[in-house]
Amino acid sequence: MDTEMATGQLDRNKPNIGLPDNARSDVCAILNGRLADVFVLYTKTRNYHWNVTGPRFQPLHEFFEEQYELLDETMDEMAERVRQLGGKAAGSLDQFLRLTQLREDTNGVPTEDQMLTNLLNDHEAIIRQLREDVDFTANCHDAGTSDFLTGIMEQHEKMAWMLRSFLNV
Repeated sequence: MDTEMATGQLDRNKPNIGLPDNARSDVCAILNGRLADVFVLYTKTRNYHWNVTGPRFQPLHEFFEEQYELLDETMDEMAERVRQLGGKAAGSLDQFLRLTQLREDTNGVPTEDQMLTNLLNDHEAIIRQLREDVDFTANCHDAGTSDFLTGIMEQHEKMAWMLRSFLNV
């Protein structure tokens, strides 16, 4: 099953949408990688929401909740985009951990500023990867996915800006 997710193997019910099978397969693999990244980031953000302490507890607790709710919507949209292209969306913790470029935060509960920094670094890593993915999908002549990924990138850019704003307080 991991090979299927990593390679973007396609369903038997293949869409006839003007994209060759190999392009759809490659794009699905990219989407599953970003889905895994967003899942790990979602989990980290949710963890920080639950465990934040300190003088900025209330605003950060609420801020982290807003961010993980947006990430939850993004995950659903990404999985649905994979399905629209005839692929199978990654959906297990094992798959997500294999496909992600991000690292889990397993070092206990960080300080408020370290939480913000960790999340900022992850958002920026996703943004950098999305820029490459947009170019790749454009080269596959998949304008729909290129546009979709550009929108996701803009969401991450906004979240990163908000995180930087908290760090400059």
